[in-house]
Amino acid sequence: MGKRLFWLAVGVGVTAVVVLKGRELYERLTPKGVVEQIERTRSGLFEWAGEFLATMGEAMDEREEELRDALGLDE
Repeated sequence: MGKRLFWLAVGVGVTAVVVLKGRELYERLTPKGVVEQIERTRSGLFEWAGEFLATMGEAMDEREEELRDALGLDE
């Protein structure tokens, strides 16, 4: 009787996980879910691009200053 109860509990647990994960997958694959994924990806891309451009601008300014000092253009 103990083994049967154990396997029943395991089956119920596995079924619950499969149903919950299946529901999440279903919601992600609906048109609304796809639009949400695209919006998240787009906003992440814009953040990354903004950080990249800011870092690039800082590096360019720093390098220009180094070159001006090396060539003595600021004197």
